[in-house]
Amino acid sequence: MRVSIEWLRELVDIDCSVAELAERLTMAGIAVEEIEDQAAKYQGIVVARVLELAKHPIADNLTVAKLDVGPHGVKQVITAAKNLTVGDRVPLALPGTTLPDGKAIQEAMFKDVLSEGMMCSGKELGIESESSGIWVFEEDYDPGTPVAKALGEEDQVLVLELTPNRSDCLGMIGVAREVAAILGKKVNLPEIRIKENGQPTAAFARVSVNDPDLCPRYAGRVSRNVKIKPSPAWMQRRLRAAGIRPINNIVDITNYVMMEYNQPLHAFDLDRISGGEIVVRRAKDGEKLVTLDDVERTLHSDNLLITDPTKPLCVAGVMGGSTSEVTDRTVNIFLEAAYFNPISIRKTAKALDMRTESSLRFERGIDPNGVIEALNRAAALMQELGEGELTQGYIDVHPDPVREKTIRFRANRINEWLGTSLSVEAIRTYLESVSMTVTEDGDYLEVTVPSYRRDIGHMADLAEEVARLYGYDRIPVTFPASLAVGERTTGQKFRHELRRILHGNGVSEIITYSLYPKNVPERLGLGTDDPLRNTVELMVPLSEEQAVMRTTLAHGMLETLAFNSRRRQNDVAFFEIARVYLPKEGQILPDEPLHLAIGLMGRKAELGWNQSKDYYDFYDIKGLMELIADAFNITGLTFAVSSRPYLHPGQAADILVEGRIVGYLGQVHPRVAKNYELTEKAYLLEVDLEVLAEGWQRDILFKPLPKFPAVERDLALVLPVDVSPEHVIAQIHALGSELIENVELFDVYTGGQVPEGCRSMAFSLTYRAKDRTLNDTEVQKLQAELLEKLNQRYGAVIRG
Repeated sequence: MRVSIEWLRELVDIDCSVAELAERLTMAGIAVEEIEDQAAKYQGIVVARVLELAKHPIADNLTVAKLDVGPHGVKQVITAAKNLTVGDRVPLALPGTTLPDGKAIQEAMFKDVLSEGMMCSGKELGIESESSGIWVFEEDYDPGTPVAKALGEEDQVLVLELTPNRSDCLGMIGVAREVAAILGKKVNLPEIRIKENGQPTAAFARVSVNDPDLCPRYAGRVSRNVKIKPSPAWMQRRLRAAGIRPINNIVDITNYVMMEYNQPLHAFDLDRISGGEIVVRRAKDGEKLVTLDDVERTLHSDNLLITDPTKPLCVAGVMGGSTSEVTDRTVNIFLEAAYFNPISIRKTAKALDMRTESSLRFERGIDPNGVIEALNRAAALMQELGEGELTQGYIDVHPDPVREKTIRFRANRINEWLGTSLSVEAIRTYLESVSMTVTEDGDYLEVTVPSYRRDIGHMADLAEEVARLYGYDRIPVTFPASLAVGERTTGQKFRHELRRILHGNGVSEIITYSLYPKNVPERLGLGTDDPLRNTVELMVPLSEEQAVMRTTLAHGMLETLAFNSRRRQNDVAFFEIARVYLPKEGQILPDEPLHLAIGLMGRKAELGWNQSKDYYDFYDIKGLMELIADAFNITGLTFAVSSRPYLHPGQAADILVEGRIVGYLGQVHPRVAKNYELTEKAYLLEVDLEVLAEGWQRDILFKPLPKFPAVERDLALVLPVDVSPEHVIAQIHALGSELIENVELFDVYTGGQVPEGCRSMAFSLTYRAKDRTLNDTEVQKLQAELLEKLNQRYGAVIRG
């Protein structure tokens, strides 16, 4: 919204500087993005008086003009214009000036004759769309007078950045109300004087609304025998300041009142409306209309039209049609003012790709009770500037009038919400300053909200009004009466500690999109029946790259590794903590479990004389999982062979906690690595954090240091290849006595001296008693009993 200060001063008395006003408006919630000086674009352009006009000595089509430029002396300018006479006052752009259209002016030679500047047309000054010659001032301004002053373009414009809820400030009167409330002034509304003549309006025009849900109110007036001509300079100047191009007096009046009252209007050529009958209806599918921008629009039944019995006239609330537009031949006018359904207008404007000043206001919501006042204001201006005759009365189809909202609340609740100690009288004064009616009922206030304040619906909105008018910066900092000490939840503590552990091990956190393309399952090599293919699809995706919600973090991690690899960053370690979205039969919304993904690629450390050149391998990614389990005292962690299609079949494992699969880890399958253009071996881990956190043993248990020494023995066993080390270790603990303190695998061997289908696994066993020192005889006996049980269970024999 562009606000002319000159126009604003007509509506409210402003007794502060423009800069201070902008600051106070911003602090009250009406943000001023910029203050534009309208005179700046005319810098270096002054009024000059024509002293002499002579033919160019060589070029017959050029004229040499001598100009009196006051303090700038006499200038010689070459021109091709033919509309000048001696004594004319004209705008002269001096050398070094930049015109409003961006053209730079310098001294130049025309056929060996020097030209010291350029006389300007109305188009070059930005005040006409087309010009036939040099602009000539009607007044006898002194030579050297700045053109900005001569044109009355010394205004300043506030450029407002309005939030969508403050649609009332899309009109000058709405802004004036805000300024009046801030400065403690009164709003001076325009005086509307209407002189009606002749027959009643109903004798010339009729209106029927077929779809009142889309058009709750439609009003109109008739003006006869108007004269189409340019609007006065003051109106054109204000429209240009508002960013609107002047056209003619009738069209300019509708735009002027729209900017003044925040009420879009439309003028129809009444003689081009069949039978003078207006019908407001939905469009027919495929119906066509050529709009004022000379584009043929194909319409849909969701679009609202203004029509006559034979043809469409206008896309309601968006743009008029060429079949009824006002032209130089127009004599009789039907003036429309209406209230249209905001949702309908927004959908129509979007579907037809037509965002206009009119549609913007209808979309955000105008005042349904302000329609007639704006209609009468436009009619009065039309009578004044178009010299037309207004017929008696107006048409107003308004079957369901809108009542103003009333909000009742306990007065002191405002202070409780804001942390202030304002008196009831102060609260009442603030609310009344923005045109609300306030009545007291004991400890309660009843506030009637004007219909143009569509953003006010609850007591909280009234508290906000009081806060911004009192001043946000004046509200003291207070704490709630009851303040509980906050702390992280268990889940937050788990994630915080997890991040600390991973950061401490050189793994950096990443964040990826929760949406990915539909072809991800193919890139990951997922089978046709893989449950990860069951995704939530977006109805209107932003792009093909963000079409479905992710069911795994693997894609985002692999894309991040590939992104770095393409930039020669091949030695990386990343992790991500994020949700995946798993559709569940019988549920409208998907499950959203929180997962952890880790990706490793390349070398473990940066190159350096004192650094190893080791590369990440399977045991690094597995070690991180074991580190996490150890840090959170998670028991029952085991690994099993995995068949995930995007992991290398020889280096992949499912992660189990107490026998329940919670994730996977392993090397990325070479085929999948090729799909993602990875040049180095990459390792991936993904685990369900919510399930993992369930096993978090938060209580730390301590036990005294042992008083007696341990005895260590090695046990090398030949076992079938399908027997995993984890099962053997678990079985040793289960079969052995409490004297077995620890079991560790330290060697696996296949080859010579080991039968086919078997492998050798060497374990280190630690024995210790709490009450004595064990002797060799006891240990040997335990070792023999253990071997016998393992032989019975797995067929294990001592190697060699």
